[in-house]
Amino acid sequence: MPNIDLDDEFLELFYNITNSKPPKDLGLLDLKKQLINIVDTLKELNASVKKPIYSRAINPIAPEDEDDKKGPAILIVDDLGVITYQLRILLSQFDYDIDCSQEIYDAVNKYKKRKYAYIVMDLFIPTEREGFILLTELKKMAAAANANTVVGVITASPRKETEAQCKARGADFFLEKNSDWQNTLVGIMKSYIDADKDDDDDKDDY
Repeated sequence: MPNIDLDDEFLELFYNITNSKPPKDLGLLDLKKQLINIVDTLKELNASVKKPIYSRAINPIAPEDEDDKKGPAILIVDDLGVITYQLRILLSQFDYDIDCSQEIYDAVNKYKKRKYAYIVMDLFIPTEREGFILLTELKKMAAAANANTVVGVITASPRKETEAQCKARGADFFLEKNSDWQNTLVGIMKSYIDADKDDDDDKDDY
């Protein structure tokens, strides 16, 4: 387990880097757990893929080369800045352009301006009702634009009926935030992206 020293100065620096406001209910211990989880997950990913993954959790001001970004874009929607930051790091291994949003109106406006291939959204943003509204609206806009946008829902809700409700509103996949949900999400996204690449390769053969 990495040794991460946390204090109020570190917390302020972290949120300055991520350009987000600290949630009122997030304490230093919660942040430490999140950072440890990020580091551990990145270590596992580094061991399982050939391409090295650069961790902003270690050096958060690493430069980005936008010319290296390939393929469609991914939109991450979560009202907690620490989660959007974490998912940006984990999904950056796919070299797709990643945008983040922390509330439903901003997410809708972003989708109007750019048709994302993949959306990963938390259900409680900040309430379940708003999450359902956003999911329904995103799928409606995708259908109107004839876009095959994959929308996945992540949530900490233990209610069994929640998955069925999300699927009924068009969610392509549903993931409960259990102890290993980050790795599971990366695996799900990889399967979708690999399938899309295979389809593109098949089209090129004709």
